[in-house]
Amino acid sequence: MSNEMVKRVAMAIYDAESGDPTRPKPDYVRGWKAFEAHARAAIEAMRQPNEEMIFRGGLVKDQPWDGKKSGRVFTAMIDAALQNSDMP
Repeated sequence: MSNEMVKRVAMAIYDAESGDPTRPKPDYVRGWKAFEAHARAAIEAMRQPNEEMIFRGGLVKDQPWDGKKSGRVFTAMIDAALQNSDMP
């Protein structure tokens, strides 16, 4: 049984794998479920944030609480992880 985030990440991996014509086709019979272990591994690898993620999350955490701040902190940290450059 998978949770929503694991499913969402597995579906993104499935879509990325199926969209590259140079790669062997993924398991279309099992669909995104074939990538569930990959999704869990990817999410687990992000449990320990890097310095840039911590820095970006800290910038948001100082803003006033409005009930959505934790989501903004999370988004800022993930955006930092997806950046191609290191911390200035």
